[in-house]
Amino acid sequence: MKEFMSDPEPDSLFRARLLRVVDRKDLHVTLFGLGDQLDNVGRRYDRFRTGVPLKGLGAGQSRT
Repeated sequence: MKEFMSDPEPDSLFRARLLRVVDRKDLHVTLFGLGDQLDNVGRRYDRFRTGVPLKGLGAGQSRT
């Protein structure tokens, strides 16, 4: 059975979620960053985009 991912969360929605939790030091990157920059900030705060598999994990693979 093939697994389907939802569409990746757009930068604007991910940014809005990050702005609720980021420290002042990450505020500038969160406000103006795009793509991977936002993903990197999100990882520091254990926040990840919805609908996007983590790099290195394809469908059917596990972390263990």
